[in-house]
Amino acid sequence: SAAREPFPGFLASTMAEDGDGDVLRILIASDMHLGYAEKDPIRGEDSFNTFEEIFIKANEQQADMVLLAGDLFHDNKPSRRALQRCMEVLRDHCLGQREVHIEVVSDQTANFHDKYKSVNYEDSNYNVQLPVFSIHGNHDDPAGDGGLAALDLMSTANLVNYFGRANDIASVRLYPILIQKGITKLALYGLGHIRDERLHRALERKEVSVARPSKDTDQWFNLLALHQNRHERGAGDGKKGYIKESQLPSCMDIVVWGHEHRCEIGSGAGTEAVGNNFVVLQPGSTVATSLVEGEAEDKHVGLLEVRGDQWKFTALPLETVRPFILKDVVLQDYEQEYDFNDEPTLMAFLEEKVEAAILELRERHTTTALTKAAENRAKFPLVRLRVDYSGYSTCNPQRFGQRFVDKVANPSDILLFTRKARKKAEAAAAAEARDEGTYDGGEPDDARTQIQSFVGEFLQKGSKEQLRLLAEHELNTAVFEGYVEKENKSAISAAVDEKLRQVRELLNGERAKGFDEGPDRKAKETFIEDMLAKQPHRTAPAAGAASSSAAGGGASAP
Repeated sequence: SAAREPFPGFLASTMAEDGDGDVLRILIASDMHLGYAEKDPIRGEDSFNTFEEIFIKANEQQADMVLLAGDLFHDNKPSRRALQRCMEVLRDHCLGQREVHIEVVSDQTANFHDKYKSVNYEDSNYNVQLPVFSIHGNHDDPAGDGGLAALDLMSTANLVNYFGRANDIASVRLYPILIQKGITKLALYGLGHIRDERLHRALERKEVSVARPSKDTDQWFNLLALHQNRHERGAGDGKKGYIKESQLPSCMDIVVWGHEHRCEIGSGAGTEAVGNNFVVLQPGSTVATSLVEGEAEDKHVGLLEVRGDQWKFTALPLETVRPFILKDVVLQDYEQEYDFNDEPTLMAFLEEKVEAAILELRERHTTTALTKAAENRAKFPLVRLRVDYSGYSTCNPQRFGQRFVDKVANPSDILLFTRKARKKAEAAAAAEARDEGTYDGGEPDDARTQIQSFVGEFLQKGSKEQLRLLAEHELNTAVFEGYVEKENKSAISAAVDEKLRQVRELLNGERAKGFDEGPDRKAKETFIEDMLAKQPHRTAPAAGAASSSAAGGGASAP
């Protein structure tokens, strides 16, 4: 379908003349990461404070609904405290006497995944004034026994409408929630996080279908919420998959892109999709979960207003985000003035740079703190100094941070020491800079990335420690997604067992007719490796991770 122009004559004056009966208002947010650093005595309340601000803004803006694009929780198994705080905010701001003006007219048994399979505001036992629709992200995806996500608990409590869960990866069907308000018709599609490599292949193979409304198909405004990598990250065996905008259904008018933490809606506009007709709205995260450039930018949520086939978008700055500044220092730029081989000189120089950064932050944020939480944020900002120490030695970051225990929220990791690569093409440097500005494995100071790099070097091809059957990316999936993120104690052993099952299956099949049954062990190993190398690449699921349940739907939606 032809692209709808972003802001075709849809002005506030028009809205005032026509009244609000036809204007559908959607508050959009993503990556709240509730529970992040919740045990930190300084930062422990940050994610919850901003989450509450989102819903205060939603009610102030008279939003008809809230759309969350994944990663409501930071952990796959949120703590009881995180669950309780989330439910408190939803109860305080989503239950009340304000009338709901939207109507869901699609088959709700195909839209929702819980036992009740209906939108929450239609339950007569609850007074819902602000419906919340949410997909899951990579942090809070379904896992473990029963394949439940934390969002299933919120759904059962009737506080969130959980949708967009796809089960059959071999045949993903996007079934819309059809929402009407006056003359405005919204087809809301959702796709919770799927491993990027899998979804990329499914899209390339045309295994993703889109159900369209069977009546007045072209009169529906199509909105998709998804939670995937938008950019390529990593290199070599550590390269991660991503979703190209050109791969997504061209019938969409707007795509709300979760997972990427850099806020790209601050200007009040989205970005035109590359190779497609829709506009991408990337809200970014509402709390900084890594000390990288993308997280240091101002954070926003947004209000999307739709009337018929016209729409307007307004960025709403978040005021409860902890101030964060990131600075780069290249020691060689100052080598004429300082002797950086002397550690006290180096530490004194870096201390001056951190003090200057703190002063700059205070000059930016001059508002008087009116609450204890605001006072806490003003007193303890986040500061990161990236230090290129090429040609010099470093100092101890933890010992250095002790100088700022009463001045910043992150004294132990203020400093990040980096060195120039010996050979790096400009294109590679640009890609690295882009990766660092986003979340989930791209940043050089991320512990997961560092560990994967160390393991990759240890198991590099040609070394005696080289993995012969289990690929490195499969090991990473089992360790980090299964064992670490989802706390599945059998994730690693399950991945190994699955790989052995696959190898046995191949050896027993037609492909293994030339297998040498003789005593030469090396020949057998070589045969098996060659056989595996010829197999099409397939990624085993993280052990213990449950597949999502298909929302159903055929070629058309009612």
